[in-house]
Amino acid sequence: MREDLAVSSFDRAEVSRPGVGIALGGGFARGLAHLGVLQVLEKNQIPISCIAGTSVGSVLGAAYASGTSLPRIIETCRALKFRDIARWQVSRLGLTSNDRLGHLMERLLSQKDFEGLHIPLAVVATDLNTGEPVVLTHGNLIEAVRASCAFPGLMQPVKIGTRSLADGGLVAPVPTRAVRDLGAQFVLGVSVGIQNWDRATPDNVFQVIARAVSAAQKHQLETWEQYADLVVRPDVDSMAWDDFDRADEAIAAGAKMAWSAIPRIQRFLDSQEAAGDDAGAKSQRILRTGLHLVEAAR
Repeated sequence: MREDLAVSSFDRAEVSRPGVGIALGGGFARGLAHLGVLQVLEKNQIPISCIAGTSVGSVLGAAYASGTSLPRIIETCRALKFRDIARWQVSRLGLTSNDRLGHLMERLLSQKDFEGLHIPLAVVATDLNTGEPVVLTHGNLIEAVRASCAFPGLMQPVKIGTRSLADGGLVAPVPTRAVRDLGAQFVLGVSVGIQNWDRATPDNVFQVIARAVSAAQKHQLETWEQYADLVVRPDVDSMAWDDFDRADEAIAAGAKMAWSAIPRIQRFLDSQEAAGDDAGAKSQRILRTGLHLVEAAR
């Protein structure tokens, strides 16, 4: 059974206001595509009711929910290097510590605690004691993000209370359920993945771990997709996990797929505005009769 550290710091009725709930998945540098999605939503004045993030999705989701402007987030990510996130510190629990990510978040966040956020947020991590998801929605935001990004084997787990927490992508590759539980009436999932399965043999320990995680995630699609009304998959397959210098390419890929999603999102919002809450609930049932996947052209 899933265990939350908090049910929510936000009133559920407030979160259920008209708008789109966004689930931002993990994927290291590939996750910069999330910024392109946010760009397009802003350009089309799509209201965001709440956000949930896993791994890099928690980094970008937290920054955006805190009130940091999107141009500033993008500027920071364009200059991002792996050394800004982690430092080598070999121990029995991992090869690096992601404490530098904490320093980065200190500079990037406009609010440091969940309670001060402009947009309700859930950060998903994995409890290594139980193997269950932990959904963090209150308290220290920086530690929550560090926990969600602690990729097993590469990065040491992060302790919060009595729990030893690791990357949320192990249990929620795209945290659509967390968004739904926050009260979102329409859930947009953004999936960037971490492995393109080129059939090449892994040649280092990180590739072995990454592919093992990806193998598990491949069989979780039905689990997280069932909570989404719409899923976009930016075409970032050619990007490696550490291709942070290709930020603009990732952002463009995210924007391209987000534009494909705008008509469907707008129809949902228009139906709510035209007929009030009752019609909004009805339109949601109509939308959820079938999950629509916006796929990148192959």
